Amino acid sequence: MSDAEELRRQGVLERRFRAMGLEAGTLPGGRAVVATLSLGPLPFETPEGPRVLRAVRFYTLGHDRIKCMAPRALFNLPPIRVLDCEKAEDLEARIRAAWTQRLAVLRDARGWLDRLGVDVEASQGAPQWCFSLGLDDPRARGTVVEPGRVILPSRGPLSGHALPDPAERVFTPDANCRTATDLEIAVTVRLEALARRRRDRSARRVTEASCDLPAPRPPRSMPLLLVGSQLAGASGLQESLRLRGFEVRCSSSAAAAIDAFRTRSFELVLAETRLDRGDGIELVPALRAQPGILDLPVVLFDEHPSDHRRGGAKSAGASGYLSGPLDAARLASALAHLATERRRRRFARFERALSVSWPGCKTPAVTTEVGRGGCLLRGALPAPGRGRFALHLPETGRTLHVEADVTYRLGELAPGPSAGDGLRFCGFDDGDESAWIEYLAGLEQRARAGA
Repeated sequence: MSDAEELRRQGVLERRFRAMGLEAGTLPGGRAVVATLSLGPLPFETPEGPRVLRAVRFYTLGHDRIKCMAPRALFNLPPIRVLDCEKAEDLEARIRAAWTQRLAVLRDARGWLDRLGVDVEASQGAPQWCFSLGLDDPRARGTVVEPGRVILPSRGPLSGHALPDPAERVFTPDANCRTATDLEIAVTVRLEALARRRRDRSARRVTEASCDLPAPRPPRSMPLLLVGSQLAGASGLQESLRLRGFEVRCSSSAAAAIDAFRTRSFELVLAETRLDRGDGIELVPALRAQPGILDLPVVLFDEHPSDHRRGGAKSAGASGYLSGPLDAARLASALAHLATERRRRRFARFERALSVSWPGCKTPAVTTEVGRGGCLLRGALPAPGRGRFALHLPETGRTLHVEADVTYRLGELAPGPSAGDGLRFCGFDDGDESAWIEYLAGLEQRARAGA
């Protein structure tokens, strides 16, 4: 179609809309018409209840369709064919019919989310459902307008990254996605994969340059235990996890995993559902019964998905059930997401006053609470950051040495009995961590006896 013909057709549409009683005018260049249609008093049904809309503003697409611009609720409607509409009432009826169709699809989408157990929020003013992804930015939420498809947020991992293909913005979970946790993990894994691809492309376009700045201190690694012969032999998975900041150790059986917690405090466990001499599901409560453990996240991996085992994992309190072939990138991304999203306390705390010193200190600090992962102290400490500390145990006369981070200060935020500094353990000297765990086991035993 020639430019002149396109301009002529838009002029015809403008005059036609005006004849219907609409306010209408062409955009600069004359290739589209913008018009405002007054609506009748009948309310529009929305997920938030009936809503009266006074008018709709739209623009033309070609010579036979319109796209609603405002209000926001109607912006989400697809283009609407209007070539055969002769009156303003016909336009309104066509828009209302498109809205009714969208609501039907939206109800189906809500049913899909409800079956997964997703906590759903209605997006104010828009026909869509939103749900949290557990990311640092609470505004980075998944959006659903039809069942089985999730619109990925531009915030979170994709913040600052433009996707060249609009289709990449929509994610379709596979058949293994059967719970809210599965959906959350699948979406975040997809976000991280897209962000990583964009970063890799950007890095290839940038010439690396040397600089004299000192290398930053590496972040604290998170101790992770893999349980099962298949996971223990998956070198690719272990390397992928290490690259994501995990300190990985392996146990081939449930008994070995329990023994490992007597000498090391792991903050996350990935276990196979079927172990050589037992059921991985039974490992969940067994690990949480170990001294000093409060709410340890245990994720179960099942290469051959089973509804029965999935239900058993949920009943046992597993933090996740990942199924399908052993995909190193998928598993590593899922665990990295769980590690950063988890906010519940993993380790129990016990009230205990211990002396804590560090190189150059004149007056040791005193603990108010102690646990596997760290302690809370009162007294003057070094500036926030990582350092070497000595824990003095009066009952045994032993001194344990640990590298730890001063992670937060509660004196200003919460004055009173809980005021102090949080010390988060990063690593003990050889043999000292098992001695610390044994000491905590004695405190827990005495606490239970006193109760």
